Amino acid sequence: MGAIDEVKKKVEAKEFDAKDLPLFLEALEEIAQTSEDLQDELEDTEDVVIQFNVPGVVQAYIEIKDGKLTAKEGVRDDADVTLEMTEEVGKNLFTGETDAASAYMAGDLKIIGEMAKAMKLRSLIEIAGEELGFEI
Repeated sequence: MGAIDEVKKKVEAKEFDAKDLPLFLEALEEIAQTSEDLQDELEDTEDVVIQFNVPGVVQAYIEIKDGKLTAKEGVRDDADVTLEMTEEVGKNLFTGETDAASAYMAGDLKIIGEMAKAMKLRSLIEIAGEELGFEI
């Protein structure tokens, strides 16, 4: 079973959790290889590394370089943007149950680095959500 199917299964069963963030990012990478919409978006995106931190739970990142997206678990010290979030936000942000703007305003999502680069992530996640069958 690929990451896309695993994410769909977890979301449908309401079992998606913050610790599944690397799995979601892996699914995003799989979608990037097949979705024309996502490929078009990536081609228009400058090179960037976005770090995701859920303290005490998980750390992962995506790198967009030359129009290609890769996702890995772990830490990139050279990240252009770091998104640090509570476990609850980490659980719900990528399934559309939590709005990023609301989480940011409440202080549950911190953006360290260039806000414009973080905003680019939103369109990528929205396209991935459509591919995964849920609205983000």
